[in-house]
Amino acid sequence: MMTRRTGRGFFRIGVALGCVAIGLTALLAASPGSAQDAHDHSQHDHGAVPEMGPDGKRLDSYQVNHDMDAETLVALRARIALYRGMTDRELNMNMSAMGPNYEWYVSDRDLRGDIGVLILSHGVGENSDRMMVDALKPISAKMPTAVGFGMAMMKSSQLQSAVDDLTARGVKHIILVPNGTTTPYNTLTRQWKYIFDLGEEATYLEVPIIRSDAAFHMTDHFGDSPLITDILYDHAKEVSRNPANEMLMIIGHGPEDDEDNVPDLEILSAHVERIKAMNEFADVKMANLQDDAIAPIRKANVKRIRRWIRKANEQGQDVIVVAIAAASHGVQTHIRADLRGLDYTFADKGMSEHPKYMQWMESVIDRAVASL
Repeated sequence: MMTRRTGRGFFRIGVALGCVAIGLTALLAASPGSAQDAHDHSQHDHGAVPEMGPDGKRLDSYQVNHDMDAETLVALRARIALYRGMTDRELNMNMSAMGPNYEWYVSDRDLRGDIGVLILSHGVGENSDRMMVDALKPISAKMPTAVGFGMAMMKSSQLQSAVDDLTARGVKHIILVPNGTTTPYNTLTRQWKYIFDLGEEATYLEVPIIRSDAAFHMTDHFGDSPLITDILYDHAKEVSRNPANEMLMIIGHGPEDDEDNVPDLEILSAHVERIKAMNEFADVKMANLQDDAIAPIRKANVKRIRRWIRKANEQGQDVIVVAIAAASHGVQTHIRADLRGLDYTFADKGMSEHPKYMQWMESVIDRAVASL
């Protein structure tokens, strides 16, 4: 776990960093009837921050449209290998498909405390994001809690507003929980650490660093936690009919680069070994799609997964596919498309739908709090 107090200057590129903001509004931080929401967000210089809605969201719309200038497109292609083979139109469409970067304040707005929680999540869409927020109730009832959704590729205003909303409620220590990634070995985790000044360089664009007098403490990822093994096992068993004749295929989103994918899979392989040790399923395998990797890498992973499933079928085995993903309806959609035409049963629930996911999250938050 890393701790560091922020406050240094902003990194900038010569582009409109707020160009992926969703229907930018004037800088309004106060929601009606709440003096605590009157914290001045106009200091951010991170792009406009929407007013907090009655449900805690600072979001104008889930529909994101991009029309990036030439300099922004050049900067993105310099950082992200996948974008180098895309036309301008394809790149804009890809960015829009990611959904918005936004804050969702979860706790009761009157709740105050010295310690707050900021969940860092990739975000998928309105329904899946709401399921995540609803699952956070055991945590958000005890300490001020917000979620920062999005990839933070081109802006950090949603994270700055979340920090400001927490500190407006007396928070001096903010526990950062990397919910949208499996292990530290990925570009999104490094981008988050860069934004919170925790010792990493930007992996996407050099967006503004978060300004705050609060101290940031990032927890571990879920990685090889036995609680995650239990979730994967339970989700598989929900759709299993005869495990002795079933191959369990665990599929993750995965990092972009092979140099990250190798250690990521080494950590996650603990789940495979634990489930194998139960001696219930005929076989257990795992692979990452590397969903954001360049086409040759991703296609090779899909080809390997399809080959494993076909081989299991040829041996007379049924196949169960489980997604190792916190959110529902995210990478699961891509898995379905990639495995089209194959014979398998999909246990497609997001892990956050299982009660043990919040047990994991509470455990890493408790460890972080104990170390303060």
